[in-house]
Amino acid sequence: MVEYIYYSGVGAKKNGKHTVEEFLEIMNKHFNIPCSNYLIGLNYKPCAEYEKMDMKDMLKNIRRNKPSMIFNRRKKTQNKYNRLVKQCMKYKKTATKKQCSLDEYIKFSGADTK
Repeated sequence: MVEYIYYSGVGAKKNGKHTVEEFLEIMNKHFNIPCSNYLIGLNYKPCAEYEKMDMKDMLKNIRRNKPSMIFNRRKKTQNKYNRLVKQCMKYKKTATKKQCSLDEYIKFSGADTK
């Protein structure tokens, strides 16, 4: 079992060192719904595809020194992207939300257990 979790994001202590109970309290207070939505999207193919497209475009723009939120896609690619986003959002609205576990919160937040 993990003794301490190192997390420096929203709601964290200044030193970043938290017990499991403190970490879960922070996560449940600030990230309960976003974590649930994140988990729903991981297992649904259209959500994973559109997030992969976003990441690919963002990395391409970083290499070209362009603002990362401006995506220059061809019309065919843009139509596919829009379709995937609609499918993903529709699925997220109808999917049942669940409480995230400790491991899921760690993965979601990027925390470290050292």
